[in-house]
Amino acid sequence: MKKYLVADLVKDLKTDRIKYLLDKYNISEEEAIFLVENKSSKDQELIAEVIDTYSLNIGDAEMFVDDFPNPSTWADVEATAESLGVDITDVEDDDVENYMEMGGMAKGELESSVGPIQWLYDNKAKAYMVYLMLGDTPVIYRELKLEQVQDWTNSESMGEYYNDNIRGQIDDSQGCGCNDDPCTQEDIDTFTTKFDSIS
Repeated sequence: MKKYLVADLVKDLKTDRIKYLLDKYNISEEEAIFLVENKSSKDQELIAEVIDTYSLNIGDAEMFVDDFPNPSTWADVEATAESLGVDITDVEDDDVENYMEMGGMAKGELESSVGPIQWLYDNKAKAYMVYLMLGDTPVIYRELKLEQVQDWTNSESMGEYYNDNIRGQIDDSQGCGCNDDPCTQEDIDTFTTKFDSIS
């Protein structure tokens, strides 16, 4: 008889928890049942909140919570996704860190003594791309690190920094426009399309 009462109590607790999740979050009954039967109370809340807030399916919500278990970081993840023009599930820790380190910007344009410079963060490559015109010659660097872009954009003379630290220091395979490897129109269009897609 005692076992039966304990089983009923556990069932009632599960039913109450499912009802609580359904009342608090905009999730399906199937999702609520899955969460109650498979996740801790804390994870139930976090995953249900992600499903409700970002309209994700339960699998994507679980992965999101695994990647970003602290809700205080979710606004940064969302801002990074919006800026990069990608889905929130495509954002990784490195993307958020790079976005925040550059002052909440995923791209920028600067005038310098070497000419106009455009830069962007490529979340697929986890690196920065830089496009500049040296006279009439377009130059694109594809794999610059965060520190390089920060130092470059914060330097007193971007042209001097470019000549001392970028030009001739970066492997030609990481870009085009240098030496005997001119940028093609496709290279320029690819950069421009990415640049324009980022807000």
